[in-house]
Amino acid sequence: MPIRFILFDLDETLYPASNGLMNLVRDRIIEYIMLRLGVSRREAEEYRLRYFMEYGATLGGLYHEHGVDVRDYMEFVHDVPHSDHIDPNPELDAMLSRLSPAKVIFTNADRSHAQRVLLALRVTPGHFNCIFDYEAAGCCPKPELEAYRRILDYLDAEGAECILVEDNLRNLAPAKRVFGIHTVLVDSDGTRRIRGGPEYAADWVIRDILELEGVLEQVYGRAGR
Repeated sequence: MPIRFILFDLDETLYPASNGLMNLVRDRIIEYIMLRLGVSRREAEEYRLRYFMEYGATLGGLYHEHGVDVRDYMEFVHDVPHSDHIDPNPELDAMLSRLSPAKVIFTNADRSHAQRVLLALRVTPGHFNCIFDYEAAGCCPKPELEAYRRILDYLDAEGAECILVEDNLRNLAPAKRVFGIHTVLVDSDGTRRIRGGPEYAADWVIRDILELEGVLEQVYGRAGR
C-alpha cells in the first residue's frame, strides 16, 4: 500500500531537543498549574508529571479533572521566545519540498505554537496540508487511541498509508500496534529508546529529521516505486 501521508510530530522532532525550548515550556506549565490550582511548585511538578503519565499530556489531566480552558493554557505555556532557541533550517525546508506524500503536523500543542515553530525554522507553512492540533483531536492527546482515530478519519486514510515521525516511543507504540501506521523515531539525543519504551514501536530510528528522506526511499523501494 503506497504512503499517502507523513504525520510529523512538532516539538523535539522538527528541531533538536538540545535547543532547550521545551525546558522553557515545562517551566511555564509548572507556573500555570501553580497559578490556576493555587498549589506549591513541588505540588505543581507532581501534577505535571502525573498527568503527563496518565493522559499523555499535562493538559489532558488539567482539562478533564480541573476544567481548565484549553486556549488559556496553550497561550500561557507557549509564551516563550521561539526564535531565540530554534535556528532556521533551510535544509529541512528543501527536504519537505521534495517529499511527495502529503505532509501533516500532528501535535499535542496548538496551531499557534506550531506556526511559530515553523516561522522560527523558516519552513514554508504551505508544505503542510494541515496542522492537526490538540483541539482538532477532540482534546485527546497522543497516545490516546482516539487521537489516532480522529486524524485517520480526518484524512480518510488507512494506517498503512501513513508514516508517523515522532520523538516519543510512547506515542509511536499505539500508532504501530493498533493502527498499522509506519513509525519513525527521531532520537536526536541518543536516549529516547532507553527512556521511551520497547524499540519495536519504531520501524526506523533516525538521529536527525533530515535523515527521513532516506527512510522514505526505503519505503518506496520496498513498495516497488
